[in-house]
Amino acid sequence: MNWYKIISGRKIPGGRADGKVPSDFNQTLMEEGVEVEKEHTNDKEIAQEITMDHLEESPQYYKKLKEMEKGL
Repeated sequence: MNWYKIISGRKIPGGRADGKVPSDFNQTLMEEGVEVEKEHTNDKEIAQEITMDHLEESPQYYKKLKEMEKGL
Protein backbone atom coordinates (compact mmCIF):
# COMPACT_ATOMS: atom_id res chain seq x y z
CA MET A 1 0.00 0.00 0.00
CA ASN A 2 1.25 3.48 -0.84
CA TRP A 3 1.99 5.98 1.95
CA TYR A 4 -0.43 8.55 0.52
CA LYS A 5 -3.33 6.09 0.71
CA ILE A 6 -2.49 5.34 4.34
CA ILE A 7 -2.37 9.02 5.31
CA SER A 8 -5.40 10.42 3.55
CA GLY A 9 -7.18 7.82 1.47
CA ARG A 10 -6.37 10.09 -1.46
CA LYS A 11 -3.42 10.36 -3.80
CA ILE A 12 -3.29 14.14 -3.45
CA PRO A 13 -3.74 15.14 0.20
CA GLY A 14 -5.34 18.52 0.77
CA GLY A 15 -7.64 20.39 -1.52
CA ARG A 16 -11.10 21.86 -1.45
CA ALA A 17 -12.88 18.53 -1.83
CA ASP A 18 -11.19 16.67 1.05
CA GLY A 19 -13.69 14.36 2.68
CA LYS A 20 -15.80 14.07 -0.46
CA VAL A 21 -16.11 11.26 -2.99
CA PRO A 22 -16.89 11.41 -6.72
CA SER A 23 -20.54 10.46 -6.13
CA ASP A 24 -20.99 13.69 -4.14
CA PHE A 25 -20.81 15.58 -7.44
CA ASN A 26 -22.90 15.73 -10.59
CA GLN A 27 -21.69 12.75 -12.60
CA THR A 28 -21.90 14.49 -15.96
CA LEU A 29 -19.66 17.28 -14.66
CA MET A 30 -17.31 14.71 -13.10
CA GLU A 31 -16.94 12.85 -16.40
CA GLU A 32 -16.33 16.07 -18.30
CA GLY A 33 -13.77 17.23 -15.74
CA VAL A 34 -11.89 13.92 -15.69
CA GLU A 35 -11.54 14.08 -19.47
CA VAL A 36 -10.12 17.60 -19.21
CA GLU A 37 -7.73 16.64 -16.41
CA LYS A 38 -6.38 13.68 -18.41
CA GLU A 39 -4.38 16.39 -20.15
CA HIS A 40 -2.24 16.41 -16.99
CA THR A 41 -2.28 12.75 -15.86
CA ASN A 42 -3.04 9.24 -17.04
CA ASP A 43 -4.11 8.28 -13.51
CA LYS A 44 -7.92 8.33 -13.31
CA GLU A 45 -7.94 8.67 -9.50
CA ILE A 46 -5.73 11.76 -9.66
CA ALA A 47 -7.88 13.22 -12.45
CA GLN A 48 -10.96 12.61 -10.28
CA GLU A 49 -9.38 14.32 -7.27
CA ILE A 50 -8.40 17.36 -9.34
CA THR A 51 -11.90 17.47 -10.84
CA MET A 52 -13.56 17.30 -7.42
CA ASP A 53 -11.39 20.15 -6.13
CA HIS A 54 -12.32 22.30 -9.13
CA LEU A 55 -16.03 21.47 -8.90
CA GLU A 56 -16.00 22.23 -5.18
CA GLU A 57 -14.53 25.61 -6.07
CA SER A 58 -17.25 26.20 -8.67
CA PRO A 59 -19.75 23.79 -10.24
CA GLN A 60 -19.33 25.89 -13.39
CA TYR A 61 -15.53 25.48 -13.43
CA TYR A 62 -15.29 23.46 -16.64
CA LYS A 63 -17.95 25.51 -18.42
CA LYS A 64 -16.01 28.68 -17.59
CA LEU A 65 -12.74 27.02 -18.62
CA LYS A 66 -14.23 26.07 -21.99
CA GLU A 67 -15.50 29.62 -22.54
CA MET A 68 -12.11 31.08 -21.58
CA GLU A 69 -10.27 28.73 -23.94
CA LYS A 70 -12.59 29.69 -26.83
CA GLY A 71 -11.58 33.30 -26.28
CA LEU A 72 -7.87 32.59 -26.62
